[in-house]
Amino acid sequence: MIHVLSFSTNKEILAVMDRLVNQHSDDWTGHRAGDMMAAIDKLVEFPIDVILLGAGTDVEDRESLQQIIDDDGLKARIVVHYGGGSGLLYAEVEQALVG
Repeated sequence: MIHVLSFSTNKEILAVMDRLVNQHSDDWTGHRAGDMMAAIDKLVEFPIDVILLGAGTDVEDRESLQQIIDDDGLKARIVVHYGGGSGLLYAEVEQALVG
């Protein structure tokens, strides 16, 4: 099972990201976070493989999450999602999974 965390402070974009992740494949499970505290909670609670950063997140959010990943020895990879439809989102996740 691949766990993907969608993180965006824009509720509409977050809903779309989460929907796309969850409808992609039975092998993907989506989680969502609308703020940094929720993102940290999900990262600690679930074996997150990929974190998709969407609208409303910034470099500081990315650096904070990366620090948690590094400090806790987690395997999650961070991807900045710029939009552009389902094909791009799927490609971003797949690319993060392979390295």
